[in-house]
Amino acid sequence: MKHILLQAIKFTGISGIGWSLDFCSYVALGLVSDNLAANNILSSWIGVTFVFMFATRRVFQNSSKIPLKYKYFIYLLYQSVLIVLMSKVLDEINMLILNESTMEIIVRFSSVIAKILVTPITMVLNFLVMKGVIEKL
Repeated sequence: MKHILLQAIKFTGISGIGWSLDFCSYVALGLVSDNLAANNILSSWIGVTFVFMFATRRVFQNSSKIPLKYKYFIYLLYQSVLIVLMSKVLDEINMLILNESTMEIIVRFSSVIAKILVTPITMVLNFLVMKGVIEKL
């Protein structure tokens, strides 16, 4: 249990940096595009790649004979589904905020709030899937 807790802590740190890259890219893309789903997809790939590269070196141990490049491909397939799904959820949350909020500051930052709200879900799923792909395959 201690080993998994330490992995989770390390993964959270690496994911925090990846999320920062993702978030900054997302906000920058928002300055030039109103398409939240597309912005999220593009920015997410930056974070996903960073996290995979560092987590496979610092958090998880690949002890199988399957090379990491094949596991990266599997992880990218998973991420493709997750990112599209979470982008749709993000868009729905954003629309809910826009439709229900009357506070100008909340409306102005609705896309950022939506991104923040979907992050914990993706982080937990990513930890579980990456641990499975790297250590169990």
